[in-house]
Amino acid sequence: MTGSADDKIYIIQKRRKKLKDTAFIWSVLAYPLILFMIFYVYVNINSFVMAFQKQNLDGSKIFIGLENFKTFVSEVASSGGLLNVALKNSVKMYLLNLLICMPLYIFFSYFLFKKYLGSRIIRCVVMIPQVVSSMVIALLFKKIVSDALPEIMQALTGAEFPDLLSEPGKRFGTVLFYGIWVSFSTSLIVYSNAMGEINEEVIESAHIDGIDTMFPELWYIVLPLIYPTLTTFIVVGFAGFLADSGALVTFYGPDGEADVYTLGYYFTVQILRNNTGTYNTIAAGGLLMSLVMAPLTYLLKYCMEKFGPEAE
Repeated sequence: MTGSADDKIYIIQKRRKKLKDTAFIWSVLAYPLILFMIFYVYVNINSFVMAFQKQNLDGSKIFIGLENFKTFVSEVASSGGLLNVALKNSVKMYLLNLLICMPLYIFFSYFLFKKYLGSRIIRCVVMIPQVVSSMVIALLFKKIVSDALPEIMQALTGAEFPDLLSEPGKRFGTVLFYGIWVSFSTSLIVYSNAMGEINEEVIESAHIDGIDTMFPELWYIVLPLIYPTLTTFIVVGFAGFLADSGALVTFYGPDGEADVYTLGYYFTVQILRNNTGTYNTIAAGGLLMSLVMAPLTYLLKYCMEKFGPEAE
């Protein structure tokens, strides 16, 4: 009887401990789960529903089918319209990152990987945005370009120098330049670390086979071995480029000029200005963008994995 009673006590204590462990786990998970349900699940479901609705002035909502989608597509297709300009700028931003910035990232990462002369200086310069808060860096850049640079150039040349963030024809290019600079730090960390994982014996073997200069080594040895990293950057960048607004919100708030708009910035501005009349249209636009980009992203991923180089 005593042994049976001890077994019961042990079982009860074990159950209590398990209950306490479960309660502790749920107490830790409850808050993030609630946030996830509200700000992701509910928001996305609500956005999906809004895409097919119209809100009247009295606050009532009615089902209007695909009218919001037609409105969004017509505004995007309208030459010179705000959404048309925003789409073109989004594409320009992505192509710049893909065709110009990525080769530069890879080249400088290789420069750091090989520890050539000046690599430490480059690492220091490009790592500053990673160490300091992105908001601080953006505000500092804005202050330099808008105030300090015009004064310095006027003192040197005697001629007035424009504010590059406000000058028509130059402001979007300035935003692109800033985006390139601040993205250098993350890219150099990832690419140079990926290159650092390459077995030194592979490099030495390539040198024995006659590949002993920079560009052949980079093209035939390094790039194939870091190809999974390249694939990740390209696919992730493609999936999110339509929603990218860069530092436009930090530089201009909701008051940016039409020629600097991207689709991501356009959506953000509508929220910041509380333009409830456009919510249904941008909900339809967001859903339409997801329907278009999701299969294209998976297709891009499949093609890069199918036809990419293999490390042997």
